[in-house]
Amino acid sequence: MKSDPMTMVPGMSIETCPGIYDHKFPFFARPEVISEYAVNNKRQVNIGRSKAKYLCSYEEGARTNFDLNKGREIFIDKDVSSERLDVLLRWACVQSEEGVRPKKIFHEADMICWRGSLTRIGATPYSDRDPWRFVALRVDQVIYLCEYDENIEKKNAMTARDRLMSYWGFKFEQYMTSNELGINELIKGETDTNSAVDCREEFAVVCKTRIEVPGGRGRCIRLMYGAEVDAIDSNGNLVELKTQRKALEGGFWKFKSIKWWLQAFLIGLERITVGYRNDEGIVERVGTVSLIELSQRSQWRGNVCFNFIATVLSMIEQRLPPESPDYGSCQVRYDPISKKVYMEKAKEEDTQFLTEEYKRHFKLAERL
Repeated sequence: MKSDPMTMVPGMSIETCPGIYDHKFPFFARPEVISEYAVNNKRQVNIGRSKAKYLCSYEEGARTNFDLNKGREIFIDKDVSSERLDVLLRWACVQSEEGVRPKKIFHEADMICWRGSLTRIGATPYSDRDPWRFVALRVDQVIYLCEYDENIEKKNAMTARDRLMSYWGFKFEQYMTSNELGINELIKGETDTNSAVDCREEFAVVCKTRIEVPGGRGRCIRLMYGAEVDAIDSNGNLVELKTQRKALEGGFWKFKSIKWWLQAFLIGLERITVGYRNDEGIVERVGTVSLIELSQRSQWRGNVCFNFIATVLSMIEQRLPPESPDYGSCQVRYDPISKKVYMEKAKEEDTQFLTEEYKRHFKLAERL
């Protein structure tokens, strides 16, 4: 498998100015959950809800006293610096027999990725300070979209306070969830806030949807993506948990709200559960915010986000069309200085993200 040295494909760049994309919301099918799976502390995948957390009942707006600092010294973080699409590819292997076509396992999807990739792309017209880079690899009529972290220096520069606040979000999830679903379809399990928060374990879903291609006269790109989920409520609905300092005010509506909305919208949620904390990391009350309120009060527009997602994905598909040979690759990169997204040729080493297990299982090694 060979690719040319990375150079920009002439003429393949797009602007990110919000005004360009401020037109009718593209067709976007309501995301459908087609599978649920758990990841254990060894990053192994099990189909089903074995590691799912269930939302504990609470009275909205009632006073709370959740100390999010508790257990910080025994926190177990996960090191996913070398993971690309590994867990999602492992899910596909566990879900299928050897030798079957990946296209079948992915419900005839054209493109596979993480929800986080779509969130990052969709937020770009408004959150334009951080660079990003994805490599797209097409094998056997499926395009795999893999992100390469362009913000390592920023992450390495995180202060102790930054890391503490990151932990607070995980600890809030522990306060709000139980391992068991109780009787009468109500959550009766008590939260265990004494044990270590272990981020290596997670519960996730795989969703499928379709998004309309710009100028495609109704033609859609079929998407499938994985997404980590915080909890399940008493009605079996997915739950997203967030923390916020004191109230939803100020810069929240310009910067933070867009990522909240995108993350929740992409898995079909209507509300987000929020823990309102003080500066010492104490959650003083819990409430919810609807996605409608997020979109109506914010300084961004959801149609712009999704028109931009559709444009970027369409650009990738045009570069790697289904009728071309079995293998192809490219890179899409956002540059915050020029505020443009560039289509480029991918470096050979960056196209090697399909795992050996996955290639053996689906008998793809000879094509790569």
